Amino acid sequence: MSGLYIHIPFCNEKCHYCDFYSGNQLYLIADYVDAVVKEIALRENYLVDKEISTIYFGGGTPSLLTHNQLFKILKEIRFRFRVKLDAEITLECNPENISSDYLVQLASIGINRISLGVQFLDDKVLKKFNRHHSKALIIRSLDILLSSSIVNISVDLIYSVPGIVDKFLISSLKLLMDYDIKHFSAYSLTVSKNSKLFWKIRSGEVVENDENSFISQYWIINNLLVSYGYTQYEVSNYAKDDFVSRHNLAYWNQLAYLGVGVSAHSYNLHSRQWNHKNIKKYIRDLESGIIDVDIETLTDIDRYNEYVILKLRTFQGLSDSYIKGCFNGEIYSYFSETIKKMNRLGHFDVIDDLIISKKSDLLFADHLARKLMF
Repeated sequence: MSGLYIHIPFCNEKCHYCDFYSGNQLYLIADYVDAVVKEIALRENYLVDKEISTIYFGGGTPSLLTHNQLFKILKEIRFRFRVKLDAEITLECNPENISSDYLVQLASIGINRISLGVQFLDDKVLKKFNRHHSKALIIRSLDILLSSSIVNISVDLIYSVPGIVDKFLISSLKLLMDYDIKHFSAYSLTVSKNSKLFWKIRSGEVVENDENSFISQYWIINNLLVSYGYTQYEVSNYAKDDFVSRHNLAYWNQLAYLGVGVSAHSYNLHSRQWNHKNIKKYIRDLESGIIDVDIETLTDIDRYNEYVILKLRTFQGLSDSYIKGCFNGEIYSYFSETIKKMNRLGHFDVIDDLIISKKSDLLFADHLARKLMF
């Protein structure tokens, strides 16, 4: 089974912490949708397995598209691929775009999962980071979602944020527990050099939280969500039973996927491809039937390193026999010896064939992965 990711690169304005490719040329949306449809047609043979189990509209702000525009894209996908009857079809939404009518329209075209960009529940912090909604609007959007026919609701949160203390984070999480939210993604604030936040910190306008704050708030979120019946299945993701994100799992399990749209990435087990970052050029190219992509062919070392990085972020574990059977003796020997050293230092649980991250390991998953990378 394979997945499809559709990048919708439009925002009213860019959030100060964001480094994803997006633009505010909303007048280009209709032409962009036409270009996406053309790219889907041109790249239908990229995936060997044409059965699609997940479709994900990410951004940017995909909820700026009308249901007719989204349907136009989905119609082409269903024409070119075999979309499973129970496929997970996700739309990222901002609270200001949520309405009862819009949700009815989304459900009518097959969208069955909403990822709501809450991020913070503090009006001052929302304004500081250029989010265009308020706490009251977030609550209103959750009330509307709760009464809709779409039951698979995910919420995105950001923690370790200047201005949000532990006590307020706890009260925010408890408020959200009043809603039937099936999935939480909780990410620590990342400062990218391509973001406005980077320059605000550099100028002294914003003071970045320290590592102690990050660790404290990570465990606050973890402990509270687990106490309310959510299962942590990856460093930043928690779900109720049967509501693990299939889209996320496809990435971490290294399943093939096609990324459509400007700056979107694709993976077919042997190589990675990514589209260029220019909305107008993307539209012009597709009007002429051109797909402008960069391609990276993966070596055994690349594939090994990616396997380690992705699996250590989950509780699925690294398979000793998989690494031994799929990679050369030099790679396996390095892996085996390094795991033994790290195990002696108290990292990982070894259960038969699997080397599984301990709960405490997830805080340092990237650091541990770098140690194991060849």
